[in-house]
Amino acid sequence: MGPIAAQRARNAALRDQADALAAPHQPAARPLPVIVLPANTRETTPLPDETREQFLRHLRLQITRAFAAPLRDNTAPMSEEDEAMRADAGEIEGPSADSDALAVGAVLGAACATCRGECCTAGGTHAFLKAASLVRVRANLATSDGGSPSADAIEAHYAAALPARHYRGSCVFHATGGCTLARGLRSNLCNRYLCGALTQLTRAMAATGEASAFVAAADSVHLRRMALLSPEGARAIARP
Repeated sequence: MGPIAAQRARNAALRDQADALAAPHQPAARPLPVIVLPANTRETTPLPDETREQFLRHLRLQITRAFAAPLRDNTAPMSEEDEAMRADAGEIEGPSADSDALAVGAVLGAACATCRGECCTAGGTHAFLKAASLVRVRANLATSDGGSPSADAIEAHYAAALPARHYRGSCVFHATGGCTLARGLRSNLCNRYLCGALTQLTRAMAATGEASAFVAAADSVHLRRMALLSPEGARAIARP
């Protein structure tokens, strides 16, 4: 058996395990969707000084690039060029996690909490932040504060959000409580991205009309945790 076939077999086995674990808790009349997400299994570590400085160097460069663009008036309609800049053109994948069309926002958040942010592990020392995101942040801070924020002030917002501990080798802002950045400071990509499993979850809920679902988090071999998610929150399903 080749590596791809072997991985497919492992994925099928994990799905079977998730279905079996959910079965005793399924409503009799209409079973809820069961989705398997990746699982972040990393341990936390103190945020290294070198990692912190690498992020701040990256941030300063992107802030400099953001300040090369004129400050946008968020009260005025955006041009197509502004829309492209805001979206970090070419980097958006999947439907928007902030879309009003998705009535499953609370469930998506609970699903990410069950996964514990495996996709965040790619954030490294850049946190997916580019100039386009910081153009938006600069404009939003100007709107909320009534003045034009300086580059140092923007940097200070990010420096203050850096945690004392984060998941080893992951995004600098990835901690046990989730992202330590306020939503408005996160990259455009982070605010909009849905992984393949979350996209599958939204589609399954839309197809069934259900507002709840079972979500399991698994590594490549083992089912790590599972929860029943609803707009009211998450209920852990104990593994035998």
